[in-house]
Amino acid sequence: MGIFRGIPEKLIRQVQKLNARLVPPEKYLGAVNMGLSVLEETYLVAKNVIDGSIHMSERVLYEDQYHEKRLAGYAGQRRLLVLVPGYMQAPVGFARLERFLGLPMFDVFTYIWGGFPYSQDITLTAQQFEAVLRDLTGRTRVREIFLLGHSQGGLIIRAMVQHGMGGDLPIRRCLFLSTPHQGTWAALAAIPHKGLRSAAGLLPYIRRVQGESGMQFLPESEFLKQLNSRPLPEHIRFYSVYYALDPMIWPPTNAILPYPEAENHFVPKIGHVQPLYCSRAARFALQSLYGTSP
Repeated sequence: MGIFRGIPEKLIRQVQKLNARLVPPEKYLGAVNMGLSVLEETYLVAKNVIDGSIHMSERVLYEDQYHEKRLAGYAGQRRLLVLVPGYMQAPVGFARLERFLGLPMFDVFTYIWGGFPYSQDITLTAQQFEAVLRDLTGRTRVREIFLLGHSQGGLIIRAMVQHGMGGDLPIRRCLFLSTPHQGTWAALAAIPHKGLRSAAGLLPYIRRVQGESGMQFLPESEFLKQLNSRPLPEHIRFYSVYYALDPMIWPPTNAILPYPEAENHFVPKIGHVQPLYCSRAARFALQSLYGTSP
């Protein structure tokens, strides 16, 4: 009690009892970590925006040769891990996670796929994703494919495998990080965005898109109804990571993959960009992708 020297002991006991009622001791550390995760998420969002801006400027100033350059680094690995970014997210945001999951001991060749208009119809993007996977498997000797998607990237993966695309590809496991499997009301922000995209389409040299994926994120959208009514392929294992509070998924429980055979992993923190940098999510990714099946 040395730190409270000079304070009446009775007063100290009363304050401690009040604290115990407000925040029970067994929940104190969790509450503090939850609060600190707000600062973490704020910093990581800013970092992600800066990384994305740098990546975009690089694509504008220089020709994008990622596909060929990445394939030139293939060293005979038997496993292929493809990471798919989310809505308006630059592939560079996956750099840390890619390095962590692509260690030589796992015999994995990593590839980040972000060469698609982020706001086009998700089913169309899934078709393009299938074509990329076929090109990768045709030019490598991989025997297993693992897919990892963040946010919208997870829906792209699901649309591909659940609509029967790539059925003959050796896809083994799919992992989703903060993916709005059951939609999000944050997608209401896409309503004015649709008008902006239409206006941009009137300008020369602006690539037109086929649809508006943001609207497909809305809960009870026709896209999500059809997707969640389809079964998960039996030969693929599915995992999903969701957070206690997610600034982009309202409500946060909509990031739960609604299938009993899928494994959902809860992280008691605040975050949407967080899983791209979170050590806890990275450890779960290692376990779910490369661990042995139960």
